[in-house]
Amino acid sequence: MRNRNAFVYSSLIIGFLLIILSLSYVYSAYKADRERVIDRLHLNASFVELWLTKSFDDSSLVLKDMVSDLSINGLHTFNEDQLKHNAELAYLREKEDALPNAILAFVIDKECRLTHSKTLKNIDLSEREYCKTFKKNQDQELVVTLPFRDLQQRNVVVQGHKIIDDDGHFAGMVGISTNLNFFNSTIRHLNLPESTGISILSSNLNLLASVPKTNVEIGKTIEISRVSPDVFEVFYQKGEVVFSSDIYNDGYVDTIYVRKIKDLPFIVVVTKQQEYWGTMLSLSLLSIVSCFFIIMGLLIFNLKYMNRTKEQTEKYSELAYNDYLTGTNNRRSFELKASQVLATYRRSKQPFSIIMCDIDNFKEYNDKYGHEVGDIMITSFAEACLSNLRDSDILGRFGGDEFVILIPEQNNKQALIVTQKLQKVIRDISVLVEDEELTMTCSMGVSTISDPKMTIQELLSIADDCLYDAKKAGRNCVKCKCEPLAFVS
Repeated sequence: MRNRNAFVYSSLIIGFLLIILSLSYVYSAYKADRERVIDRLHLNASFVELWLTKSFDDSSLVLKDMVSDLSINGLHTFNEDQLKHNAELAYLREKEDALPNAILAFVIDKECRLTHSKTLKNIDLSEREYCKTFKKNQDQELVVTLPFRDLQQRNVVVQGHKIIDDDGHFAGMVGISTNLNFFNSTIRHLNLPESTGISILSSNLNLLASVPKTNVEIGKTIEISRVSPDVFEVFYQKGEVVFSSDIYNDGYVDTIYVRKIKDLPFIVVVTKQQEYWGTMLSLSLLSIVSCFFIIMGLLIFNLKYMNRTKEQTEKYSELAYNDYLTGTNNRRSFELKASQVLATYRRSKQPFSIIMCDIDNFKEYNDKYGHEVGDIMITSFAEACLSNLRDSDILGRFGGDEFVILIPEQNNKQALIVTQKLQKVIRDISVLVEDEELTMTCSMGVSTISDPKMTIQELLSIADDCLYDAKKAGRNCVKCKCEPLAFVS
């Protein structure tokens, strides 16, 4: 009897210990898994923050340059001379086309009246957020607004840079409007699983972008009644917060990470759907053998997670250095590779050339047929160039329809031969749009390095001047200032 009781008690103790060990392991595994999920959410949020900060920093630099030009030329006041006014509008359009996040560049005067815009003029904008901000805060030079409906009833965000007069007073503003579609332009290309979501909100909780799932229309205010007030208190104090909620109202609880983007009125929300069935199954396994299989399962999960994280990191790296539409080098990647070619030239004295090119009358195609057709033309142009360049040649897209090509170990005459070949290939491109066959031509400018002291920026500037000369000469041609030789293709 005593031995039987001892066996029962010892069995109960062992069973109880097994239960405690299993629950302890499951709890530890749950915590580790939650930390991994949160790390992944941090990574996703960091990528979105980096992209947005870089985009608005780049446009801020362009706005600053525009302010300098406008202050010198007096562009922040209305010019009665129609020819000069048109030239000033052309300057704004040039800057507008150079920024991927700009749908409109405009200027207002010290009375907050619209002086320069491709659509409207002489409109009182004194009630706009940016105008009030600059007049209220004398020391503030840059503003990014909350989304609002512009004069054409488009949902936009405005980024503006103050113009000051000689006495340091408010003399006007140069600004750009960003359509809310821009915020989806990069994150829509991420290959996210259905259980993961990324959203961008304005600081007043209007939805700017969301992939792959959302139950709120872009531009509308999200519903926050299901979120605890304590979450908002932590967020306002720390600028970030992690919590769980069924924010999509689809019956699934998500782990949610929210981060305020520094110096911008935007919030990044990253979600990962929780999978409770795995946890419940783990709780039913109360033996050492079951724990062993759980450990093996977690090891396999970790391997798959590491592979997914590696693929995600590679995807982020590709987006950081490659143009999202064509897959070619973006400006940052091109300048990095070009600096390596320049360093090689300074050692070996083997010349290289740079070709600046853009599609003739591209804006007219875009306006007439739409951005989707414009994107097809841009990708067709890039593919034609890539298929007719060497592996060592570097093709980059600087924005819009502006492309640049660096051809190592090629002098001026060799570069002109390359442009002849590319011009012919591009003329053979055809894009079918509703039974209409569209063709294209391009203008090109060529520069060749001739002095080890020259910089990549100087070469780009020379090529850009030549490109301007080609457009001025009637387009569909190539110009080069490196030698007297120039030809019309």
